[in-house]
Amino acid sequence: MTARLTLGALGGPHTFNGQAAQAMLRRYPQFTEIRYFPTSNDVIQAAMCGGLDAACAPEQTSKNGFHPAMAARMTAPDSRLHVIAEMARRYDCSLLGKPGSDLGQVRRVLGHNGSIAHSRSWLEQNLPRAEIEIVDTHSEVAARSVLDSDGTIASVGSPALGMKFGLVELAAKIDDGSVVNYWAVSLREPDCASPNRLLITGRFGGDGQMSTLIAGLGSIGYALWTVHSKESGRVLYEYDYMLRFAGNGTLDGARGVVSHFGAARLAGAWQA
Repeated sequence: MTARLTLGALGGPHTFNGQAAQAMLRRYPQFTEIRYFPTSNDVIQAAMCGGLDAACAPEQTSKNGFHPAMAARMTAPDSRLHVIAEMARRYDCSLLGKPGSDLGQVRRVLGHNGSIAHSRSWLEQNLPRAEIEIVDTHSEVAARSVLDSDGTIASVGSPALGMKFGLVELAAKIDDGSVVNYWAVSLREPDCASPNRLLITGRFGGDGQMSTLIAGLGSIGYALWTVHSKESGRVLYEYDYMLRFAGNGTLDGARGVVSHFGAARLAGAWQA
């Protein structure tokens, strides 16, 4: 791929999403610039309206499975988004406090929804009297709130974020080794000639068409890895599916198989 693409990410280079975007930029030469946005929704909306080449967004996590909002965007019957790259990373969450404070002072913990979800067990066990609040912006905003506090507020963030803001690490690795997989989603059609990952979306019922599709992709070198489904809300046994395949084949071959199924869409093709 020779395109020079701009990748959108949340907050800044020290957020978890920002770190994933930087790793993606190093791994995929088509990305040459990262633009940061104040909220996750802003990142996705910029990609969906064509104001951004691609958005770095979570696909699934080791603790909570598929990201519901991302799955809904990809499986919507009118979706035009495609996956063109991905990057898996550990969260590595730290509890960050104001210099001079200690764990016993903390009465309120701020963080983004992903990092809080993966750290909640530790927080509830070790800070049972603290209020846990999910911010609708990002972890850099939460870090500023910690600095402006009297020491009773802490935030969940990356170790690098703590260093940037001069915060103290009250506890490290509080997410139990959680891993998140990020996608680069784009309006651009996939152009990786020999992808080792495919994403197929579509609405299927009980007529056996999905089985035939899976068998067809298997015949050209791709095995089914994961399945996400959401009821269509219309009839029994009809679901909007997100099917992830892995293997070694060609983009042309995958397009050829999918073209025989009116309900299916080649929603992603990339080298993992």
